[in-house]
Amino acid sequence: MTATKWEYKIADLSNSTSMGYSNPETEDFKEEHKDSDWKLLMMNIEINKLGQEGWEMVSNNGSDQIYFKRPVLS
Repeated sequence: MTATKWEYKIADLSNSTSMGYSNPETEDFKEEHKDSDWKLLMMNIEINKLGQEGWEMVSNNGSDQIYFKRPVLS
């Protein structure tokens, strides 16, 4: 039986810069989604991107840090 090896990632979703957006990109995003909770929408987009890359959500510490894991491919 082979044990699965995992890699881990902590995603900081506390602000748009930590999610990889520049200030101009953030302002454009806020303007485009001004009738909704733009930060929540941006966080969901980032979480879905990580999921498409094979990351599985493990836990959320109650703040904006979310812990992920994915199997290491050998």
